[in-house]
Amino acid sequence: MSRLVLIAVACFFLIACGEDAPEQSTSQGVKPVQETADQKTPVEQNMPNVKSAGGVTVTLLPETPTSSDCLRVVVQGTPGRSAIIWKVNGEVVASGTGTQLCGDKFKRDDLVTVEVGTNDQGAQASVSIDNSPPKVVDISSTPDQIFAGVDISVFPVAEDADGDDVEFYYQWLINGEPDSSLNEATLPGTKFKKGDTVQVQITPNDFLSDGPVYESYAQPIPNAPPVIISQPPQGITSLDYRYKVEVSDPDDSEFVFRLDEAPEGMTINQSTGIIEWSLEGVSPGEYTIAIIAADPEGVEGAQEYKLTLGAPQ
Repeated sequence: MSRLVLIAVACFFLIACGEDAPEQSTSQGVKPVQETADQKTPVEQNMPNVKSAGGVTVTLLPETPTSSDCLRVVVQGTPGRSAIIWKVNGEVVASGTGTQLCGDKFKRDDLVTVEVGTNDQGAQASVSIDNSPPKVVDISSTPDQIFAGVDISVFPVAEDADGDDVEFYYQWLINGEPDSSLNEATLPGTKFKKGDTVQVQITPNDFLSDGPVYESYAQPIPNAPPVIISQPPQGITSLDYRYKVEVSDPDDSEFVFRLDEAPEGMTINQSTGIIEWSLEGVSPGEYTIAIIAADPEGVEGAQEYKLTLGAPQ
């Protein structure tokens, strides 16, 4: 009776073992471990096991590389052989003794692996290539001469190692102080005056990350020259010629006027800019008039024109 019990117990355990094994090894013809591997992303499938054997370790620098970097391998210990193998996404791209691999061999999102030595005395390491931020490499501006009242526009040029499109963010500073409302490529000329300093900070962005901020030098705003905006009379209707000179200047409102060239008898009021000339007895002909307006700092603006007098009718 005891022998039959033992046989029954033995059969119970054999049946239990026999039921588990087929489900793990033959269900749908694929092992559970293989099913998990098939669900991995391509990058995960290419990710090698980190190896370190025989006291050899390797480190890849920089730790967060971009396509504009050169990867460098640092080896500690004595590898079984001197050969260094570089792989990109599992494909060998370089082998030999070179300890560097530069960005012409890889691009953003690639997986770079280095293998050093042998299986029993060597090591390997991998790193993913990160986004390369853009950078401003040049900037131009208009106009060439900057004065109060004149709009300033900047035109940056950027480089992106990944070939991405780049947009720019602007921040203007007046006397070193940022103004959150001044965030366009053009700075209105009404926002600064003579004696101020103006500069701009430009941040490039490739729609993935910001690049380093470019900061222009602080441009001092010089004194603007006076500009004569009035036009001399086109016709003469009496024997007294009169012309009031008018000036535009964003910095000043008082000027000193003088005639640099004029016919005999013509005068100008140095404070008001009024030109007067009696034409009685003046001979017909062409006369040149050159007017100078100077601001309190001595900066000058000029106007020159021709005046033709005909013979009396």
